[in-house]
Amino acid sequence: ASAMKPRTTNGAAIGSVELTTNKNMVVSLDFDTTTQEFAQFHVWFPKSWNLGTVTFQPSFSQLTTAAGGVVFGLAGVSISDGDALDVAFGTAQTSTKTAGTTNLEYLGPESAAITIAGTPAAGDRVHLQINRTVSDGSDTLAQDARLHGIRLFYTTNAPTDT
Repeated sequence: ASAMKPRTTNGAAIGSVELTTNKNMVVSLDFDTTTQEFAQFHVWFPKSWNLGTVTFQPSFSQLTTAAGGVVFGLAGVSISDGDALDVAFGTAQTSTKTAGTTNLEYLGPESAAITIAGTPAAGDRVHLQINRTVSDGSDTLAQDARLHGIRLFYTTNAPTDT
């Protein structure tokens, strides 16, 4: 999450908390329970990326014990050399996980395939946007969800980038 930038409009809050016993620092982006909030980041995939779909798994926690579901969505768009920067993201896919206990690591299930908008080409920068989809009926956790990061999965078509 520390590599992600909250949007200016409806951006997730930057969070940091020190845990009591071992003084572990938990860095997060805190996504609200009632307002859909967003954060963005960029990825340059290796040359061996097959330019196809990607999937993700969110890693998150919560501040207090209370049961409820959290739904994170991820969408992306590729930007080639000479392309406009103000481009539309593709359709987001989601990952839904039920949480319940304070300061536990929750890893959501892998999402469905995400099509990257903008016709990806080798060497493109891929702009990704994550959100908490609070309008989804499965998002029932009545507190901030603290996103720690995501696992991003993609397919390669070569054993190396040479």
